[in-house]
Amino acid sequence: MVGIKIGIDFGSANVTVVVEGRGVVICEPSVMVCDASSGKVLAMGHAAREMLGKLPPSLVPVFPIKDGLVNDFEAARMMLSRYIEKIAGGKLFRPNVLLCVPSTVNEIALKSLFNVVMAAGAGSVCCVSEALASAIGAGVSLTDPKGVFVCDIGGAVTDCAVITMGNIAVSRSVNVGGGTLTQAITEYVLRQYRIDLGESEAEKVKRTVGAAVLRKDEISVFACGKHADSGLPAYAELNSTEIYYVLKPFLDSILTCIRDLLEETTPELCGDLIDSGVILTGGTSNLYGTEEWLGGALGVRAVRADEAERCAAEGIGKLLKNMKYLERNGYVFAAPGEDESYDRQED
Repeated sequence: MVGIKIGIDFGSANVTVVVEGRGVVICEPSVMVCDASSGKVLAMGHAAREMLGKLPPSLVPVFPIKDGLVNDFEAARMMLSRYIEKIAGGKLFRPNVLLCVPSTVNEIALKSLFNVVMAAGAGSVCCVSEALASAIGAGVSLTDPKGVFVCDIGGAVTDCAVITMGNIAVSRSVNVGGGTLTQAITEYVLRQYRIDLGESEAEKVKRTVGAAVLRKDEISVFACGKHADSGLPAYAELNSTEIYYVLKPFLDSILTCIRDLLEETTPELCGDLIDSGVILTGGTSNLYGTEEWLGGALGVRAVRADEAERCAAEGIGKLLKNMKYLERNGYVFAAPGEDESYDRQED
């Protein structure tokens, strides 16, 4: 295979790029700021995120990915094109891209993801499930026949899968993630206190007092924003108990997804989960109490992976070093016009 090999995890919250032999070289928020009239890109990644909530009418934020799927094809192409050019610009051959996708993405959405990466400058693309990449990044064996349950809670999607021998046995996903929880806090504060919070302030509340379980010792935080009626600066004191009940319905929907998945899992693999437990990955798994919450609900041990937010990227890096695994399990790097086996391996 000619050309360098890179891995891309293009999520609703962040885009992470891994280069074979170098590890993670780019990790930026998946947001751009564009001129409202011309569409010209003025800022991208961290620089764009710092502008959110402070933009004049002449500028607009653009989010290329929503719920793990392409939301704005041209914006996604421009963002990836800039990153690919930064890594592979000037090289004779276009790069071969290993792309992370939600495990339950449909074929139409998958083809859209494939096309946007190709349009951004890739020479060929191979799609692999984000749940599988996260599991491998968390240290799950590619050869062990024991079943392992992985719950990857990302920015907009929670991807759940049972992994065995380096392959997905069953998988499910639900459109709930860190961004969903942040938005729920924003809506609650506006409804309850008539205060409109910016995204960064709601994110601060989630990180400070948000929890998946009730805290024994209640804590609180001051959230600052604009009063919806007077338009004046205002603040509200929010405690961990009320925020727990704000987040609970969304965490319950993740549990429903997991229980539906376990109903599809064979008795043999379900039995393995008693020993192997549940591995939590994804940045939102850092929410306070996620291990206690999930372990208690399922009756098995739940463990958050080290550097949970980096597991997918770490898994991509390991897969880039193990091309024999990809070939052996039917993952193919393909370009337009070739046999469309770029579609992810059937679970």
